Amino acid sequence: MKNYLLITLGHNSSAIFVDNSSDKQEIIGYEQERLSRLKADSQFPIDAINEIEHNVGYAKMLGCTILISHWFNFKSSRLCKYYTEKDEDKLNSYQPECIKFVNEGFTHHDAHAFSAHAFFKYNCPEDKLTSAPHHTLVVDGFGNNEEVLSLYMTTNKNEQPKLIHRVYGYHFSLGLFYQYATAFVGMKENQDEYKFLGYEAHIDDELTIEQIDCINHFVERGVDYFLTAWVNDTKQNEHLPVNTVIDFKALDAVRTFWYEKFKEVCDAIDLTDTTSFKARCAIAYFIQQICEIALSNFIEEFGVHNLTVVGGTFYNVKLNNKLLNTVDGLFCAMPLAGDQGAAIGMYEAELKEDAPAFKFDTLAWGKRRFYNFEKYASKEKGVHYHIIPKTALGTLSEVAKNIAQYVANGRLVDVVFSNMEFGPRALGNTTTLFLPTTANTANNNRMNHRNEVMPCAPICTEANAKLLFDDYELERVIGSDRFMICTHDYNKLYSKQYGGVMHKKTLEPHIYTGRPQIVREHTFMGMVLNIVELATDAKCLVNTSFNVHGNPIVFDTKDIIDNFNFQCEHAEDEKHRPVLFVINIV
Repeated sequence: MKNYLLITLGHNSSAIFVDNSSDKQEIIGYEQERLSRLKADSQFPIDAINEIEHNVGYAKMLGCTILISHWFNFKSSRLCKYYTEKDEDKLNSYQPECIKFVNEGFTHHDAHAFSAHAFFKYNCPEDKLTSAPHHTLVVDGFGNNEEVLSLYMTTNKNEQPKLIHRVYGYHFSLGLFYQYATAFVGMKENQDEYKFLGYEAHIDDELTIEQIDCINHFVERGVDYFLTAWVNDTKQNEHLPVNTVIDFKALDAVRTFWYEKFKEVCDAIDLTDTTSFKARCAIAYFIQQICEIALSNFIEEFGVHNLTVVGGTFYNVKLNNKLLNTVDGLFCAMPLAGDQGAAIGMYEAELKEDAPAFKFDTLAWGKRRFYNFEKYASKEKGVHYHIIPKTALGTLSEVAKNIAQYVANGRLVDVVFSNMEFGPRALGNTTTLFLPTTANTANNNRMNHRNEVMPCAPICTEANAKLLFDDYELERVIGSDRFMICTHDYNKLYSKQYGGVMHKKTLEPHIYTGRPQIVREHTFMGMVLNIVELATDAKCLVNTSFNVHGNPIVFDTKDIIDNFNFQCEHAEDEKHRPVLFVINIV
């Protein structure tokens, strides 16, 4: 069986190595930012590739097939600041069987669609399948030659996605629309987009009914603008870009266009400070409503029954819930919605060449470096370090009890468990756990210098998920609820006991939502959750990433200790300091 090195260039650059040399497929992968420590790093993922080589060995990488995904213009040379001759020399040093790039016959959006279909196929049980077609929708900032929206269809689970509709043009990009709104209100592009969901929830606190009604008129115009472009058959109007990697002049024109529209909204409701809390709420409501209404109308226009979504736009977890409730069949959101997972789609397209299917049982693909951690382990200072051989995993139950005891007593517990997660979510391997009270969440935000506009996410067992959330929604979601990529309505009323994971639904003051990670009972996190529930009756805990705001999640000893010390220094007092558990499976 061939081994593969899967590389994504540009934004969210990453490298994944798929080792098929034994009976059991092994996957190791890193986003470049985790090693360079530059948030949203877009340089060639040389550090990620070198770390893979350090772990699997040079010999195993020899002769591999290298698949490279990117979102650049096809007309330009593939050599650019994201991929230089030096980088090409590095890849050639592995004497690869071949190096394949996305090209005119297989685009960036195709890579996204194939990766999402692979995830759906891996997670969907046979008894949930029906005879109705399954659609995959790709929406992001842009792909090759300005592709911005692509719709695919399959008639059975094992069929490869077939493109049925595609839209070109930066002006019709929902991803760019959202991105430029982020900058307009003074937040960081490609980092702070998620905060808009927090601001939107405050719309009825900050604006009058008349102001909201005024914004709704702009929303109607925006929906019509996008929908008219998307529904028309624009596939034949493919853009033929200039011979540059990216047409920055065209992007600047789109930014100017949207800035003018955002200013019109603010002027109409007399907001002069576009970076104020009130302006952020107004623009958040404006863009979120357009995203939700335009995309739900689009999939209704195409008669979509079962839907999988992928592309950076679908890190918008509230949008995913809207689409879940627009279709009446199955719904799946690819957890690696951003570009870092796109090259997996190129691997999926290779299956006809006898490559084993890509495994999605976990996203914990990044081996960490726990060098010299023993000297930092001091229970007096709140640091617990456990080295556990794979042959003695039964001892994890004792560690789970220790963590659960701290959590049950109201402490915040940082958990660094073996491999690090690939993608943007902390999924229990690089996590801060605590009881889901509003006070605990405020304490955690203070320690990590985070904006309190966003609540944290709940982690719960499968049994408790059915008590907390709408069961009809849960039943139709395929795979995604294990990866915190979709919101659900709570069955319970708001209380401060669960306030840290309850998010007020926009303009519906009595409905609250959460973005859960649902774990199986037999897992390590399942053990912790069950023990805490026995002690406190808490049906979920907070699961938030263990990292200071603006930093990637922790990779090695230095990152772990630096983040922990920062938290301790910014805790309100001694009793509010966190406890750190580092669990190294060897």
